[in-house]
Amino acid sequence: MKRFLQLLSLLVGGALVAMGTQLADAGTRWAALALLGGAVAGGELIELRPPFRNPLPISFAFMVVLAERASVADSALVLLVALLASFLVRPEPASLEARLALFVERIAEGLGTVVVYRVVVSAVPAPTVRAGELLALAAAAITPVCIAEIARMVRERHFSVPTHGRGADLALITSAVLMAISDRNVDGNGGMGLWGPAIFTIPLLAAWYSYEQLTVIRATYDQTIRALGMAPELGGIVNGGHVERVASLAVATASELGFSRHELEHLETAALLHHLGQVCLDEPEDGRPPDAESIAHKGAEILRSTPLLAPAGDIIAAEGTTRTDAERLRPLAVAGQVLKVTSAFDELSQGRPDGVSAALEALYSAPGYVYDTRVLGALEVALDRAGLLPGVT
Repeated sequence: MKRFLQLLSLLVGGALVAMGTQLADAGTRWAALALLGGAVAGGELIELRPPFRNPLPISFAFMVVLAERASVADSALVLLVALLASFLVRPEPASLEARLALFVERIAEGLGTVVVYRVVVSAVPAPTVRAGELLALAAAAITPVCIAEIARMVRERHFSVPTHGRGADLALITSAVLMAISDRNVDGNGGMGLWGPAIFTIPLLAAWYSYEQLTVIRATYDQTIRALGMAPELGGIVNGGHVERVASLAVATASELGFSRHELEHLETAALLHHLGQVCLDEPEDGRPPDAESIAHKGAEILRSTPLLAPAGDIIAAEGTTRTDAERLRPLAVAGQVLKVTSAFDELSQGRPDGVSAALEALYSAPGYVYDTRVLGALEVALDRAGLLPGVT
């Protein structure tokens, strides 16, 4: 409800500004630009959230319509006011630094959209105006998505172009082009006006709703995985909090090694469930716990029986690999090494900050074929970033 009221306030604000400018100067172009500004501001609060991807606001689509309607200077003014209004209203990011960074990113995306559109249109020769207009609209629609991807790679300090969730890009880009065409037609005559962008917002809202439902489903899936991961702890097989700590540390360590978000997702699942196989094994007659290889084999067998969890099962199976295997079978065995190292670290430190130094020393003192030194180094960096190394606050 709070998000709805914030969205409503931005749209009503844009409508009131449009009404005021229309009353002050009948027929002025600023009335339509004010409405577009309200749509840009409100679109910042409606984001498509595909899995393994950063959210994409539907304001990107309205930026394309604005680029077609206004000059670079007028568009810059509308974008500045609209994004500033959204900046003041939106509840996240929580920190001021992150909010300012997002504001600057959005300004860059909006101005990039306008500039690309104008550059392409001006470069098209007269006989191919229609084709040039379509090309300009397509280029302008792609621009904010590309800038957002570049900003993400800068933030994460990792170059990767994920293939997952690209349906959101397609929905946003095609809707933006259709909005602009319906607004003023391809040649600038006979369009529907702002009714066109309003109508073609409906498919975007449908895509938004679908992704929101997918988010709910994924949240349920994550909760189920975490509940399963607690079974060994509730059975007294491992210490309380072990799987959560291992999952968090494994993701942090793998991030230092350049794993993609998709790979991190599978690794986190594997870390949460890497002791599940022990629940299904009979205790040996001599009273000793089952060996690690049997636990990993059984856990991998369980997860591989479900296609969605099979990649996590492969990682658990690879947990038993040696350093030499990891160098030869990369990247799957590297994920197994990450899981092996972080699980051993937590067992040695028992989750206590005062046990970090001794646990690291024990891992580094192990035979060279047991643990990959690259993974150990990444673990140490992850601990440093988390402020868990002695002398680091």
